[in-house]
Amino acid sequence: MFCRKCGLKNDDDAVFCKLCGARLSEEEVEQLSEGTLSLSSTPPVPNESVVGNKTVATKEAKALKPKKKLHLHFFICLLLAFLIGSGGTWIYLQFFKKITIPLDEYVKVNIHGPSGYAVAGTEIDWDGIKRDYGGKLSFTQLAKSEGLEELYQSPITCLFESISPPGLKKEKNIKNGDLIAYQWNFDDREITRYLNCKLKVENKKIKAHTDASVKEEDIFGKMEIKAVGENGYGNIVLRALPKGLKKNDFIIYSNFLLSNGSKVDIDLRYSPLYYYESCGILPSKKNITYTVSGLGESSEEKDTAIGTEDSSMPFSTAEDDAKTEEAKAQYAVSDYICPYSSFRLITKQDMTELMAEYPKDLFPGQRSLAQMIINEIYARYGYEFKDPELNEYFEQFYWYSSLRDRISNVDNIYRQMSAIEKKNVEFLKTYP
Repeated sequence: MFCRKCGLKNDDDAVFCKLCGARLSEEEVEQLSEGTLSLSSTPPVPNESVVGNKTVATKEAKALKPKKKLHLHFFICLLLAFLIGSGGTWIYLQFFKKITIPLDEYVKVNIHGPSGYAVAGTEIDWDGIKRDYGGKLSFTQLAKSEGLEELYQSPITCLFESISPPGLKKEKNIKNGDLIAYQWNFDDREITRYLNCKLKVENKKIKAHTDASVKEEDIFGKMEIKAVGENGYGNIVLRALPKGLKKNDFIIYSNFLLSNGSKVDIDLRYSPLYYYESCGILPSKKNITYTVSGLGESSEEKDTAIGTEDSSMPFSTAEDDAKTEEAKAQYAVSDYICPYSSFRLITKQDMTELMAEYPKDLFPGQRSLAQMIINEIYARYGYEFKDPELNEYFEQFYWYSSLRDRISNVDNIYRQMSAIEKKNVEFLKTYP
């Protein structure tokens, strides 16, 4: 027997469709009630009873009805409960639960340099923290009430401003294999008040890995150290420096009015690691004492002083002599191109020596050596140059940067110069 509602073929003695539960043909039920049979009818089954003209299904028959709709409703209710629960969990995680950030996993300890001279520093991988926790961090209600949400662009920025990289107990002269301990220093109570996070930190030790194969060398022996000038008026010049170094990387003490036999101390200005990184040489010595030799009085130098046949010193006053003595005491280091330009005349031989020492492209704006010595004389009086490159060049020297009063009038400075300085300026103007 086929169900007229869903079309499913049922057993001939069925009263209800076993798929949709619809009652089968009313005509067939009436035929059963009259006690007649047709080709499509069957006798009553134990699961139903006939009352009058109607067939009444027993409890057993009713139990045979499908429970599809009940299953569907149950599934929908279960789904809604899941969604509501998930949403509640998400809200809880986002706004109430404190997420834990293991900061040590984002610490980098950078060590560079040869064994025994290496230096170390720490940094935090903020890009990694932003990648892993940027979407999870949020401000607390307290932070919002105090305006931190407006002050910082994001919770990550707030965290960045609140935490500094851990400090190292040893930062210099690190040897290969040393255990480098670092320690955090911040107040996580303040952070947890304003952000929905807790910070997990540990004070750890990192094993240093450095280049242990680097050998120390005598860097002073790899350059030319020479005394130039006349006996009693000589000075030390450094030549043929290792590639990557410059004259100002060394300090020459008392480099003025030198005589044969004078002792001059020459020191490294910076740490050995600086020279290793600049020229690949790890110095075995930090200083040496140089004995002056080779200076002599030359009649040719006297005859060519300041470019004239007159080798006599210009007339000087007591004030000029005082300035000369002051210059001797002041210019005790080699931060000057020509340290003696304030207390003795510059000769052609001096210029030849200085030109061999200083390359043409060393100075700002491709200025010549003579121009820079003139600028240096003016800079000693605190002249403020119109060219910012010149100001920047002289600012690297303490003797210039420490001058409080700056003068922008060239004529005012020229009037303050000693007779020797004025003669040297006029002599230097004859050079290209």
